[in-house]
Amino acid sequence: MKRAVKVFIAVYCVLFMCFFGGMTAFAWDVDIRYQNIELKNAPSGTAFADILVKDRKNDKYAADFNEENARLLGVTKDCGLAAYDKDCCTSMLLRHNCAVFDKADLTEHSVVCLKLNVDNNKLFNHFRKIKVAYCDRDGNVLAVTDEVKLETVVFNTPAAYIIQTDGEMLSCRISTGPPYYLMVVVPVLVLVPAIVLIAVIIAVRVRRKAETSKMIKRIQSGEADNERKE
Repeated sequence: MKRAVKVFIAVYCVLFMCFFGGMTAFAWDVDIRYQNIELKNAPSGTAFADILVKDRKNDKYAADFNEENARLLGVTKDCGLAAYDKDCCTSMLLRHNCAVFDKADLTEHSVVCLKLNVDNNKLFNHFRKIKVAYCDRDGNVLAVTDEVKLETVVFNTPAAYIIQTDGEMLSCRISTGPPYYLMVVVPVLVLVPAIVLIAVIIAVRVRRKAETSKMIKRIQSGEADNERKE
């Protein structure tokens, strides 16, 4: 029994380390408070790009004008991006309070980076359709991509949105990590049976030891009685 317990513990430790090593690799270390827009074949004169979204009724993210982003972009309230309202689509940076402009690197990587105030899966589950606007340094809209409908992310699963443009074409792919609840549920499903099995093995072992002890006492008691009879 002692050997079986040692073998079980050794095997379980190996499985435990493999499992949590896999969970660590599967943990999907991505900052979902950042959103990149990758640009290709942008119009000449493009200095930055912005995501255009459709406001919803009583939209909690809507704002008359986002002065912080205007200052970071170096544009005014009268610029074309701030005034843009075609097909009910408006600027995420200038007409909402859910994102902050981070940087526009169009020389080397052709990417615009936004910092989000909420996780991007929550944000894009809220705004279901998007476009991308190419803008010059003064905030004039040079061109707008086609509209795409975003895939719904369920169970509050963390997601990385790969938003890419190619001229007027827009694509959005989603790379998802494990749902948050799996970080709790899966370890519990692994640990609980193991703990129960170990408890059963220990209980059986204690019971057998007690039975063996009682048997030894009976034998010793019988030997003492035989000695007295002699």
